Amino acid sequence: MERESISHEVEEYLESIYRRKERGDAAKTSDIAEELKVSAPSVSEMFRKLAKAGLIEHTPYAGAVLTKRGEVIGKNVIKKHRLIEKFLAVIGVKRKVHEEACALEHAVSDDVEKSIRKAILKAKLEGVPLSVLDNGDKAKIIAIDAGAKESQRLADMGLTKGTEITFTKSAPLKGAVEIKVRGTKLAIGRQVAAKIFVEVKK
Repeated sequence: MERESISHEVEEYLESIYRRKERGDAAKTSDIAEELKVSAPSVSEMFRKLAKAGLIEHTPYAGAVLTKRGEVIGKNVIKKHRLIEKFLAVIGVKRKVHEEACALEHAVSDDVEKSIRKAILKAKLEGVPLSVLDNGDKAKIIAIDAGAKESQRLADMGLTKGTEITFTKSAPLKGAVEIKVRGTKLAIGRQVAAKIFVEVKK
């Protein structure tokens, strides 16, 4: 299974397994089936194909583990997905950003990826939503686009303009994100995090 012949479906599986590795979770058949909205037998069959192609090692009931080659591909898809989420946020897309990124991540070439990175850096001063940061990113809050009550709740948590944060954990799909503020970890709903605009530090 050469890199250029890898299907979108295979990339989705490797991406899903890599996400779980980042969180320290096992890539079990039932969990992958739930995330990708396919049947457990379909996942088992794909695991067999991926193992035969040398992209994963699979032990029944223990889950799948990426090989070095599978990890390279899965990580690359994740990077493109997150980059596209940031780009969509920069150009003003606010609805179904994750779904749009899922659709686009497989079609973005390396050259286009470089151009997108340049566009995001150019727009850096305008800020990006907190919800699209990568694990380990350090940033400063530059604006909060929320109502008075929600803004007050965030202020009570210590999240105001100028606050410096570290993005520590991204949950799957619509789950909460985790950040560290002045040594304290906070969990914030993804929809709320999308209203907090930050400047990412290099």
